[in-house]
Amino acid sequence: MSALPLHSPRPRREESPRRHLAPAPAPAPRRARPRLLHAVVTIGGIGVILLAQLLLSIALADGAYTIAGLQGEARDLARQEQALTEQLEVLSSTQNLTANAENLGMVASGNPVFLDLSTGKIRGKPTPAGGRLTGSGNQVSNVLLGDTPLVERPAVEEPATPTTPVTPVTGSPATPGGASGGGSAPGTIPSPTTR
Repeated sequence: MSALPLHSPRPRREESPRRHLAPAPAPAPRRARPRLLHAVVTIGGIGVILLAQLLLSIALADGAYTIAGLQGEARDLARQEQALTEQLEVLSSTQNLTANAENLGMVASGNPVFLDLSTGKIRGKPTPAGGRLTGSGNQVSNVLLGDTPLVERPAVEEPATPTTPVTPVTGSPATPGGASGGGSAPGTIPSPTTR
């Protein structure tokens, strides 16, 4: 018997060239792409916020210019009011009123007389009016009145003769509580009923 070798060489097959093909690796898990709608909404929201901020800034700036204009106008009107107040004070001065009264033909009363309404009596002693108004002979003239014209006396037409006779008021006292019968009695001063 012959001994067989333990390892017998196998007949060699011709090795075919190895192909370098391998199975494709498993695809990597895809990242979830943001959806287009979410991106559009986000960008649109940012745009709306920026537009609102721009419009708010424009409105505030316009309001600030309006306020500044109104404050300037108020300042001008306050100055004009002050100038007119000063002019009114000059025209209402005693010197101006006296000069205008004399130019209109008014004369000062020598002695003031008062009428007591409760009794209807005249208090004081009447004297004829005449002379100049008190203080009309100013020693120091008002320089501010230099260009101010005096009030002129209006032209008066000749009065026609009255058709109804004028009755003088007598010194009788008024009836207490007002005149009876809704009218005033001759010689009394009409007055309201008081308590």
